[in-house]
Amino acid sequence: MIITLASFKGGVGKTTTAIHLCQYFATRKPKRKVVLADGDPNRTAIDWAESSQFDLPFVVTDASTALPNYDVLIVDTPARTEPEDLSDLIETSTLVVIPTKVDIFDVRATLALGDTLRPYPAKYRILLTGLPRGKRLYNAAKQLFDDQGLKCFEGGIQQLAVYRDAAYEGIPVSRYNEAGKKAMAEYENIGSQILKGWSHG
Repeated sequence: MIITLASFKGGVGKTTTAIHLCQYFATRKPKRKVVLADGDPNRTAIDWAESSQFDLPFVVTDASTALPNYDVLIVDTPARTEPEDLSDLIETSTLVVIPTKVDIFDVRATLALGDTLRPYPAKYRILLTGLPRGKRLYNAAKQLFDDQGLKCFEGGIQQLAVYRDAAYEGIPVSRYNEAGKKAMAEYENIGSQILKGWSHG
């Protein structure tokens, strides 16, 4: 299974999502080989992994090098994916995950690519990130996507300081503290939807 992370604006949680989906898939079945291929020129995922003092249950490597064997490959792409590149990613991936903050400018940036996404309803999902407390903005953003016939995951990812704090330690949020374990439940929800919809688990 190949899951590609693509975004149309920076700062939407693309690398954070890649890391925590890897954590979910690797810990759900410890023998599953999970690889995070960092294709971002900023090397954010690689730098994060190299700074970690913990044994990670997945491999982080440069996407431009030969990849190790994998059962699940998660590809972190450069920010601000162009429409023509998005089409290629959709063709070569099992699923393209598009993190999008609920700020209206981020939502509109993703809505603008509707013509590229609509022909492939089974090949992508929009992931709403940076959610404040409460459901109002989540519901408003999801309704905009629903009205345009664009597919979103059920549920999203809250804007929580624990993600920043865990990143400084070089560990997935679930291994940081109790608040991190609660935060990880949101990524577990997304990972579960992926396993149910795009693999046999």
